[in-house]
This record gives sequence, structure tokens and C-alpha cells, in this order.
Amino acid sequence: MPDVTEKNIDDHLIYIKKNIPQLKYMQLADGYQPHMGDWLETGNAFGKSIQVVLKEIKTAGFEPAIWVAPFICDSNSNVFKKHPAWLVKDSTGKPLRSVKVTFGGWRLAPWFVLDATNPQVQQHLTHVFKTMAAQWGCTYFKLDANFWGAIPGGVYFDKKATRTSAYRSGMKAILKGAGNAFILGCNHPLWPSLGLISGSRSSNDISREWNTFSKTGDENLSRSWQNGKLWWNDPDCVLLTGDLSQNEFMYHASLLFSTGGLVLSGDDLTTITTERLAILKKMLPPHKTSAMFNPSLDIGWMKTAKATFLILLNKDEQEKKFAVPLSKSYQIIDYWTDEKKGIYKTKWNETLPAHTGRVYKLVSL
Repeated sequence: MPDVTEKNIDDHLIYIKKNIPQLKYMQLADGYQPHMGDWLETGNAFGKSIQVVLKEIKTAGFEPAIWVAPFICDSNSNVFKKHPAWLVKDSTGKPLRSVKVTFGGWRLAPWFVLDATNPQVQQHLTHVFKTMAAQWGCTYFKLDANFWGAIPGGVYFDKKATRTSAYRSGMKAILKGAGNAFILGCNHPLWPSLGLISGSRSSNDISREWNTFSKTGDENLSRSWQNGKLWWNDPDCVLLTGDLSQNEFMYHASLLFSTGGLVLSGDDLTTITTERLAILKKMLPPHKTSAMFNPSLDIGWMKTAKATFLILLNKDEQEKKFAVPLSKSYQIIDYWTDEKKGIYKTKWNETLPAHTGRVYKLVSL
């Protein structure tokens, strides 16, 4: 979101406070900063000073959250221009252009990489996050592009360091500054992040396309076992506005509900319909418990302290019939609509259209 502005934030603060105050955090996305790497500065396109906007979020009763890509910078940033010694080098001793060894970056590329084995870089990272946490009031950090902190093919300040140790050194410096804030890791090396993050993105980026709903859905279901064991999973944003069919949005919402992970709205909520807003409200608060699915990933069971849920998913191109054995008698209720489907004792039969999903609440009798 490089075009994010303070007006976007202000408009949503008003709407969310009135219509869905269950959303706890308000996150500033990529675009508030003038360049990659200059995280404590405000870009001209953003509008107000970032500190002012974060204070407004807090005053409105929400927790300020912010997106940061701590390990990268672009060639126009002050970090790059003023501190060349802070950067991972190539074999010739020049700052390593990430495009030489991996993906160059999705914006303002090619990216360069801060060398977290350098004590000065560690101090810098601690300072950035301490400023954002202690002075700006941020209690949630979405860390992106973390993989670059373990970039291959680079020469580090500490010649004995491995990619993993370099990354972990940087993360520990970040945590030192961030204090008790929630730390979400995105595009991060998974196992090297153990013990260093509160939440983990469990899929690729979401977008308003059926193929993306289906593909990222499979990724999230395949990693749902991590939720509550290694960290809290982030299945990426819930999207409930756009041109897809109602069935496809119900597939997306039902699948994300089944993950039990973070619930992050990715819509312009000032344009959402009353019906779709009701679905988002039904997803809050997240249950933290992930559903257990069969090998086909189309039938899942979620048991929480308060209820049992059955999730049915049909990503096929045609309708699909389900026959789900029941261990005892249940009143079955459509979770999204509150419609009572009836009492069933041994089996629940259902036929779903193509590209859709359902969540049923099962009440024991």
C-alpha cells in the first residue's frame, strides 16, 4: 500500500469505532515512510506526521500497529547513503544488490540488506523499535521481508556468522527495542524465527481472485498445525468486498475462520455492506484453536471451550455432496446466518455449490 495516507486512517477510525470496535489494532501499512530503511521519517505523500496519526489511533481507543521491513533499505534512503558500512557486502566489497542472489524486492528495488552481525546495526535496530514502542506507542509490529535478513551469497561483518545467526542477531536487537509488543513475522525464514516472533504469516499474499483464495487457503490449512504451538498464525487479510461471487467469499471466510488465527481486515470498511460486515463480526474474536481437517482438506472439526464447529469446503468446479458421520445427536446451526438446520443423530448430509464453504455450529442434545 505505497499510497496509504493519513486520511485513510482517519476515515477508518471513525467507521470502526462506530461499527466494529471489536477490531483491536489499527495498522499503518507500507507507504508512510519516504524510503525503505528510513522508518523513523514520514513521507511527503502520507500527510500528517506519523507520530500524530499514531496518537490519534491511541486516543480513539485502538492499539497503534505499524509495518516495518527492518532488514532492507533502498539506494535513495538515508540509511544507505550515510551508513554504507552497515550493509551486507558482495564478493568485491560493495553493498550487495539483493537481485544478484535472490528476488530484488517488490518496490523501490533492488534492495540492499542491513548486516545484523554489525554491532552498530544492532544498535540501530534497537533504537528504531524502541522509538516506535516507547515514544510512538506502537504495540504491534508487522515485520516484512525478514528473509533478506538471512540473505544468501553475502559477506557479513562477522566472518564467522551464518545466515541464521545473522538473522537471529538482528531479531534479538529488534525485540530488545520493541519490549512486550506483538511481533508478526512475514516473509521470514520459519525455523530460524522460533522463539523470536509472536505470530507468523502462514500463506502468500491474498488478493481478490478465486485462484488466490484457493491457493492461499491450501497453504493456510497445511500450516494450521503451527497455530498455538509455535506461534499464532496469520492467514493474511479477510477480504469481503469486491467482484467475486457470494459463494467464493463464503469459502474464503469459512476457511480463514477454521484456521483459528489472526483476523485482519483488508477491506475499505467504509464501503462494506451490512451483510458482509456481519460476517466479519462473526469472525471476532478469533478462537485461537485450529480445525482438524481430513486429508482432502474439505471437512474440518473445531472444538473450543464454548462450542463445536463443523467446516465444509468445496473448491471444486462443480457441486459436492458431503456425508459427515456424527458421534451423537446435535442441533446443527449455520454459523454465518444463525439458521437452524435441524437435529441430526448419526450423519449430516449436505450438498454445497462449487467454490463455497460453510461453518456449522453443533449444539449437543
